[in-house]
Amino acid sequence: MESFQTIQSAEDRTAIRHIGIIVSDGVILADIVGAAEVFVVGDKLISSVFSGSTGYRLSLLSPSGGMIMSSSSVAVMTSPLPPADAHNLDSLIIASGSGNFDAYRDPRLIQWLQDTHSSIRRTAALCTGVFVLGATGLLNNRRATTHWALRDKLQQEFPLIVVERDTLIFQDGNIFTSSDAGTGADIALRLLEEDLGSTLAKRVAQSLVTYQRQRENPHPHPQTTHRVDESLRNGRIHKALRWLEEHMASSISIVDVANFVSMSERNFQRQFKRETGQTPHSFLMKIRLEAVRQHLRETDLPVDKIARRCGFFSGEHVAKLFRKHLDTSPCEYRRSERALQPRQLLRASEPVELAYSKSGR
Repeated sequence: MESFQTIQSAEDRTAIRHIGIIVSDGVILADIVGAAEVFVVGDKLISSVFSGSTGYRLSLLSPSGGMIMSSSSVAVMTSPLPPADAHNLDSLIIASGSGNFDAYRDPRLIQWLQDTHSSIRRTAALCTGVFVLGATGLLNNRRATTHWALRDKLQQEFPLIVVERDTLIFQDGNIFTSSDAGTGADIALRLLEEDLGSTLAKRVAQSLVTYQRQRENPHPHPQTTHRVDESLRNGRIHKALRWLEEHMASSISIVDVANFVSMSERNFQRQFKRETGQTPHSFLMKIRLEAVRQHLRETDLPVDKIARRCGFFSGEHVAKLFRKHLDTSPCEYRRSERALQPRQLLRASEPVELAYSKSGR
């Protein structure tokens, strides 16, 4: 990793690192804006030390170029992918978005990523963008993460990927993956730190109000903190996911959900599995267990009360599920999580101080 001091040579000060951000339909604007803010602020800090210098240039890219509609119904203009043998990209970020589920089956995009990988210093894939990178084979026998609701689907689609769980961002060599949409700023800070060192990266992070807000807990209720990301929220399955999250404390049947979205039970289960990689029952079980874990970490409520709040019959029912799925008991889980809490808070508040691979160009 370069230190801040090593960029003082004339050659380094005038070098421009070109960052390409690949977007698809339904792209999460926070990914684009977050990354752009980090690099723009980084440039300002560099120029405040070295007058007239700049460090980064960003381009929004898509296979054919043109307007791409974001998840917020705001269109963004993109340039077409440059020729694989004649580009000047230093780094590549694949933004999250619902269109990535079509993009990872686009042979043009997959071939371009394969052809350019060796000439691009590093690549990052955010949330659903990990599926695009997975389709290239570049993640085979590597460790990667994605949204918690999609990890089983990722493993099924690409069994050679070692799927990391309970990790926001994971780096394996020159490839970064993130588990949530809207982590463009987080990824950009990791790239900035590799280039300029942790001191300047930390200064950038401290100057970004939006980034600081991401590190706070904006959710007053623990059971609302593990929501399926925006890129999955479309059509009837989108409505079903929201309904399941909002009613998980109640007694729910598959027929109830199917009726809510005006689908037959059979068709609903098939569409749900296709879009999320899991059955409605598995999804409901997962969000209920996630809510229980959040309560155990952040409250002192008795296990029985937590169980009822999260849609389970009793504390004994929760204990059986914890032993089956987590190989521990709720009380042991709470104790172990509380013991780790100081370390987790440090990691969350000062992410740029973590140590990563120091391989550079």
